[in-house]
Amino acid sequence: MDDLHNPTPADAEDARPLFVAWGMLATVQRQSSAVVLLHRYGLGHETAPNRRSMLEHTAQVWWLAQDGPDAVDSLNHALQRKQKQLREAADEAGLTYDGTIADAVAATELPANPAQTYLNVSHLLKRIGAPLRAIYAGESMLTHASLTSAERFYTQGTDGVRLLSEPQYPDGAQAPGERAPYIALVLLWFAMSSFNQLLDGHPWTEDLQRIAAEAGIEDVAAMGQPTG
Repeated sequence: MDDLHNPTPADAEDARPLFVAWGMLATVQRQSSAVVLLHRYGLGHETAPNRRSMLEHTAQVWWLAQDGPDAVDSLNHALQRKQKQLREAADEAGLTYDGTIADAVAATELPANPAQTYLNVSHLLKRIGAPLRAIYAGESMLTHASLTSAERFYTQGTDGVRLLSEPQYPDGAQAPGERAPYIALVLLWFAMSSFNQLLDGHPWTEDLQRIAAEAGIEDVAAMGQPTG
């Protein structure tokens, strides 16, 4: 994915969704590269955090393509809240900092809008499609410290307990990490397809359709397909 110079937004009156979505899409692209590289070195299991991050950023690109300025305004609400939490944590820790930006963010008046409900990633993924929400729940269990993530590294049998240095899955179960490159491809495609809706004339459509056909992801491509 190359840089875009002076892109023409589909919405000439408010280009903010295009710019924000590009930042999200660029993150998805770089995360997909990280997934492929780690998998190549036998670390597919360890790409769960990357895959989860890709899901979050891909969902945000879709949301920006759907709700446009309302999504950007909602993200500004989230930034304001996160800045407040950061400041409170820094104050509690006794850290010193320049409060100029924090003051400006806190003082900004932001009107509420119904799209803010989709700041909750579960709500957003449910809107896009139940399969993505289910995948996200599974990836979260492998990403966060949990019994699910820990039990991949020990076995119990008649001969006792064995602690493992590499993850092990039950016989016949495919490790999620083995499909990590394909998952990365699907999510990158979905993010690019959504971003394409924000570009005037949707210039990537033909190439995206060809890639979907060649990769066999037509069913995934149809899920949550942006309109407009």
